[in-house]
Amino acid sequence: MSVEAEIEKFRQWDEQLQTAIREQILGQDAAIEASLCTLLAGGHLLLVGVPGTGKTRLAECLSQGLGLPKGRIQFTPDLLPADILGAETLISGPQGDRVEFRKGPIFHPLIVADEINRGTPRTQSALLEAMQEGQVTLAGERYPLDPNFSVIATRNPIEMEGTYPLPEAQRDRFMMEVLLPPPEASVLGRIARLTTGPSDTETLSGFESDTFEELRATVRKVIAADAIVDRAARWVAASRPEDPTAPPSVRECLRLGGGARALQALILCGKVEALRSGRSHLADSDWQKWREPILRHRLVYTLEGELRGWTSADVVTALDKAVS
Repeated sequence: MSVEAEIEKFRQWDEQLQTAIREQILGQDAAIEASLCTLLAGGHLLLVGVPGTGKTRLAECLSQGLGLPKGRIQFTPDLLPADILGAETLISGPQGDRVEFRKGPIFHPLIVADEINRGTPRTQSALLEAMQEGQVTLAGERYPLDPNFSVIATRNPIEMEGTYPLPEAQRDRFMMEVLLPPPEASVLGRIARLTTGPSDTETLSGFESDTFEELRATVRKVIAADAIVDRAARWVAASRPEDPTAPPSVRECLRLGGGARALQALILCGKVEALRSGRSHLADSDWQKWREPILRHRLVYTLEGELRGWTSADVVTALDKAVS
């Protein structure tokens, strides 16, 4: 298949799936675009919003649209790592007892981790190895996961009762943190009309997992010139307060900035945007589009930054002025 044909196939698939999801998730077009970009780039996705904004429904629609078997994990304070990973079980039989490993839901290609911040840090840590290395280690035995393995997690705002903060190492493994704002009044009315009429059990169909795997490979083929990668690298490095190129405001307001995973996310998501624009090469505007959702959950603020009310948008603005 020619490069032009690959790009056109990518664009058609992407547009069709976005359109199909928009018919089910109203008023969240930006979140849908960002979420699909993350998964096409091969990353893990964190959906954030107050209850009722469609986080879980969006995760379900994405899993249907990608055509991948999914495992659903409802995080609660009493959830244990074995409920996610699986465990060795003693089984009795006519030939004697034997120990058998029963796989947990993490062995599905796609995991929907609902309300992940309601799980304890011990339980959340069960995902660390899987999200970084695509494998899990139990009782000294390594078990590889599906090549398409991705996590779609939902999170309620941290200030709500009954939640636990996600450790920095866990947050850094998510490629993007996508915000779902509460819908406006006009959108609320459309949601009410859609959901209070006759029951509609329509699901997304016509999307195959083989196609999704092929399109992920297409993203990796996009050409990224050294000059563009170096520019993105300087931008990320300047977000770290200890870096000599960091602007004074970053040194005062941040304790932790972006790292290698942030740069990888910028380049991969930028490649998705290049294909969406019909190009086989990366431009600065491509990686710059998703700076805020890629950097947002990786930032740790100083007391000064919190007092100033600094946000990821302020950090992006400061970095843009400092890095040319």
